[in-house]
Amino acid sequence: MLSKSSNIGLKEWAVTSSALGRGEQIFMLRKGGIREDGRHFKIEHEQFFLYPGLFHEGELLLKKEKQGLLAETANADFSKEITFSVFCELVETIEISEEHQVRALDAFHIWSEEFPVKRFSWKPRHPLRLMIVRAYLINSPVTMTVDETYAGCKSWVDLINEIDLSDVTPALSDTEFDAQISNIHEALAAEPINA
Repeated sequence: MLSKSSNIGLKEWAVTSSALGRGEQIFMLRKGGIREDGRHFKIEHEQFFLYPGLFHEGELLLKKEKQGLLAETANADFSKEITFSVFCELVETIEISEEHQVRALDAFHIWSEEFPVKRFSWKPRHPLRLMIVRAYLINSPVTMTVDETYAGCKSWVDLINEIDLSDVTPALSDTEFDAQISNIHEALAAEPINA
């Protein structure tokens, strides 16, 4: 059951946020952040807005056929205003502890093959968290001024204002979403292919 409103944001690369909003992928990957408590990412909320931001590496983090998506945010300035257009409900969290599982997910996201592997390899003793989310498009996106409390390398942001959630549309139908979850589970369960 979706909340009627929320003021919780989770920082995510703007290109990934857009992909989730379009139903091009249904998960995020998390391990930690520089200023997280204990440098470990914690799932503090199960429903949240995606708070879009930028990565400096740009197109190197995307599959070649998806690099054109960067044009959407080429001139974006997220330092003064943020537009919230995607709301997510966490459906399932899967801990990934094998590199072959990361590689098995390649067909289900917009990122380059190397990007998730690098994220997996960082702090190798800690598992990578696959966060499967049901994304909803906010039919009337909300733009708000960036508050100084939003700054820094932290994942979760308490927004100054609540945003109404009475007019949202799922990025994927129930059938499409359930099929994607099944396909992801099947890929993760598959035995690794020996090179």
